[in-house]
Amino acid sequence: MGNIGEYRLLLGERVRGLSVAEAFEYIDAIQSFKGDWPLVLSPSALFESEKPAELEGLTPIPATHGALAFVEFYADEEGLASSLAGKLGVSPEVLRNALERGVPLHRLAPPEIVEELENVGNYLRAFLFEAAVPLGEGAFQSSALANLEWVTDFDVVEVEVPGVDSEVVLKELEKSQYVGEYLRRLEKLFTRAETKTRQLLLVRGEGEAKTKLSEVEAMVTQVIERVPALKTTVMYSRLLPPL
Repeated sequence: MGNIGEYRLLLGERVRGLSVAEAFEYIDAIQSFKGDWPLVLSPSALFESEKPAELEGLTPIPATHGALAFVEFYADEEGLASSLAGKLGVSPEVLRNALERGVPLHRLAPPEIVEELENVGNYLRAFLFEAAVPLGEGAFQSSALANLEWVTDFDVVEVEVPGVDSEVVLKELEKSQYVGEYLRRLEKLFTRAETKTRQLLLVRGEGEAKTKLSEVEAMVTQVIERVPALKTTVMYSRLLPPL
């Protein structure tokens, strides 16, 4: 199971060498893309009573084995509250309290407000990510992840998985000059993607904002070396629970 190549986010080399804080605007540009993906993921039982139209969704970052989403960002409460207060028309204390309760940045302010802030990444201190890894025919053993200290929790869901060869996705990246162009190319690609009922491993972990994207890749590589992972890219809309 460990001899299928390293896990890689299908992004440019320069971006992969940045920290999560440094790459925040690039990450946000991908995750705020309103893509028409063939799969919608709502991995928690929390979503069972919710209508998809009522929930916020994000587009994940394509990867060699599935995709990866930064589902929460946490910020320096004091500095960010002061910067956002005037733009949102609320007191810094209200914002600070919300941030201290763990309300992530992208849930606290509309994207257009966040975009007005300069160097948003400078305010970030931590993140929670979720890697969606497609599984093959071999048996998945939950004990395989037991020794990975960074893993906070995981789920395994069975869905119709749309998969595209990661080498084909990489070629679309090489043809693209902008994030939006890349994602529109992938949208077209995934309309023709072959789907098959498979298991998806949704593994979550936390990190500091100074962590490089290449270091996040190394963390997920530890997972694919321990499970029957498939080297195929999977794109989807990842629903988030309401506040």
